[in-house]
Amino acid sequence: MLISPLAARLCAARGISPATLRGSGPRGRIMAADVLSAGTAPQRRGGTTLADAAIPPTRGQKDGYYIYDDEVDMSALVAISMPIAVQCEKLLENRYSLFDYIIRAVVKACATCPSWQELSGKIDVMLFEHKGSQVTAIEDAGNKSIYRLAKETANPQPVPNNFAPHIVVCDAHTTREQVANHLINGKRPGFAMLARGSREKDGIRAGGDEKYKNTLAYTFYAASTLPEQEANRIAATLRALLYNPVRLLLLS
Repeated sequence: MLISPLAARLCAARGISPATLRGSGPRGRIMAADVLSAGTAPQRRGGTTLADAAIPPTRGQKDGYYIYDDEVDMSALVAISMPIAVQCEKLLENRYSLFDYIIRAVVKACATCPSWQELSGKIDVMLFEHKGSQVTAIEDAGNKSIYRLAKETANPQPVPNNFAPHIVVCDAHTTREQVANHLINGKRPGFAMLARGSREKDGIRAGGDEKYKNTLAYTFYAASTLPEQEANRIAATLRALLYNPVRLLLLS
C-alpha cells in the first residue's frame, strides 16, 4: 500500500485505517486529500473537482487564521510544461517557476469568495522565493496571464511603497519575520500559502522529473474573519485547481 507521510499522519490522528481509503495519487497512492475527504465525498482517481464539498481545517485556528495542510500530485503540470513553454516561446531555462502556477491557483481560488474583496476587484500578491530573500510584488494578479506572471517573477522589481498584499505566497524556507518585515503597519494578508518540503521548490522543469518528486506539500491559511464554511470551500477549490493545470492557464 502506497501512502504519503502526511496522509499517514492524518490517518493516525483521525483513527482512520488506510486500508479503507482509495488513493488518488500516482499508482493509487493515498494522499492527504483522500484522508480529509473520507466519509464526506466519493473518492475519484486524479484529485478533486471544483464541485467537491468543502474541506475542514486540519489544525485549530492560530493567529487569526484557519489552517489547511494538504498535498497534491503535480505530475499533470510536469507533463504539459514543455508544450506550454514552447507555445509561449518562454523557456526560462526550460521551465516556468512552480510559483507562477501556485499564484494562479491561489488567486483563482480566493476569487471564488468575493465577499472579502475590495470594490476594485484587484487581488495583489506578494511572493517570497529563495529562502525569502527575493520578494516580488504582483499587482492585480487575477488579471494577469501565466506568461505575464512568469515575466514578473523572473525579473522582480522593487516592492512599491505602501504595497499591502491580499495574498502572500512563500517557499519552504521563508520565515515569519521576513514576511512581517514587508507588511505595512502590521496589516496582515487575508490569505497565505506556504510550499513545504525539505528542499527548495523553485520550478517545474519542462520534460519533467520523475513522478515521485512531483508531490507538492503545502499549508494554506485563510483569515478567520471569513465564515469557516467559506474558507473551507476556498481550500477545496485551491486543491482542485492544483490538480488541474490546464484550468490555471485560463484567465476567467
